[in-house]
Amino acid sequence: MLKLDAEKAAKIGYVLFRYMRARHRFKHELVERPLPAHELAELICAGRYDFDEVYIDPAANPAIALDGKADDVFEALIKKKYHAIPFWDPMLVAAWRHYVIVTVRYLNGQVRAAVALASSGRAVSA
Repeated sequence: MLKLDAEKAAKIGYVLFRYMRARHRFKHELVERPLPAHELAELICAGRYDFDEVYIDPAANPAIALDGKADDVFEALIKKKYHAIPFWDPMLVAAWRHYVIVTVRYLNGQVRAAVALASSGRAVSA
């Protein structure tokens, strides 16, 4: 598969981390806890595109292409079908989508700092 540069992998890693965190919130007994964003970014940069049955497509926006374990969470957070998750208030689901998708746009400075630290060989915390 296509290898990505560190900055693009870091952005996808942050989105993926936030999506997997929200997914764990809604389906905690069915899915694993997410890895830290910087570890996800390193794996993405190395060419890995599946994480606990969450598949990413670097060319797509958002980069999350499919969720094999929590398709209702995928439909709600990525496809904006807020009623897809039963027993959860659609406004709460919309707020989680905002956390996953929109908030990352404001993190560009943090993403660049994390990429700089990762390329220098020092430990990075998310």
